[in-house]
Amino acid sequence: MALVDEGRVRFGTFTGPIADINLLDAQPWVVPVPRAVRFARLKEWQAFQFSNGRHWVAVALFDAKLLALAQIKIYDHQTRTKVEFERQLPSWALAAPRNLIDSTFEWRSSRAFIRFENRLCDGRFAIEVNIPAGFSNPAISGRVTSRVDGAEPQVVSIPFGSNRGMYSHKSCQEVSGELVVGGECLRFSPSDSFLFVDDHKGYYPYVMRWDWLVGGGVADAGRRIGFNLTRNASIDPERHNENCLWMHGKRHLLPPVSFDRRSDVGREVWEVRDQEGEVTVDFEVELDSTVRLNALVIESRYRGPFGSVRGSLRGPGGERVAVDGMLAMGEDFYLRC
Repeated sequence: MALVDEGRVRFGTFTGPIADINLLDAQPWVVPVPRAVRFARLKEWQAFQFSNGRHWVAVALFDAKLLALAQIKIYDHQTRTKVEFERQLPSWALAAPRNLIDSTFEWRSSRAFIRFENRLCDGRFAIEVNIPAGFSNPAISGRVTSRVDGAEPQVVSIPFGSNRGMYSHKSCQEVSGELVVGGECLRFSPSDSFLFVDDHKGYYPYVMRWDWLVGGGVADAGRRIGFNLTRNASIDPERHNENCLWMHGKRHLLPPVSFDRRSDVGREVWEVRDQEGEVTVDFEVELDSTVRLNALVIESRYRGPFGSVRGSLRGPGGERVAVDGMLAMGEDFYLRC
């Protein structure tokens, strides 16, 4: 299936991957514009977050056309410290694929690379990185693989306008492998670890803005739990949002949510709620992560803090699923680009 059929974007929630994410075939504005202009406005990225309960790793290739990034962040919940590598790139350094079924997304320089292998045709993803030690980061290298067996994705196409919007494919699944960070080996196994997939394309407005919280853990009896909570530019969030809970790979849809940030005795807490009481999650920021950039036509005021959560979400059959103590990553995203 193609996401765009005869110039019209298919909006909705899908039960599986989309074979051709051909958003460039849509006319997203009232006035038709050339394909080159559409390409210049289409934001595309792919990211993976994975955790073993102590370490949270976020690896991303982000192409906003005027601004592109290759990025790795590794947060240690025990020591409340992070390792970070970020390289600003020209847009032509990245070429996002049109699907996750059989593709590769890669950034490579003379001595470093980040490589995503998307092989849903074989039921797996793989992330491989090799970053030499630099002025502000230790050497980072390794490979992790993730099997999708039994993992139901949350695949959405969300309208921002009549024929303009965003696509996202997210899932929570098992992961195994190792990363070596400055001589320390971080191990990930299906018994104690999980991985989030985040594939994304969208015709965002000149000012991009959203709130996001993703988190999870492996609970008693090895039950893998993950959640994705977002407030974005959807024109109809009751029908079109990407909020969901995963329980051992099974997806359960959640309603739209709001984010309220407050300070509590020196701590910052993000309260994430819905109107029906299905989502009652508090995210306590433990370590902040920011990107500040102001260069005429481009301005970034990005926060991506790490921390832990408490509270619960409604699962299948009305079950309250506790998430107390699980690790999470948030985003308070603003980009003018």
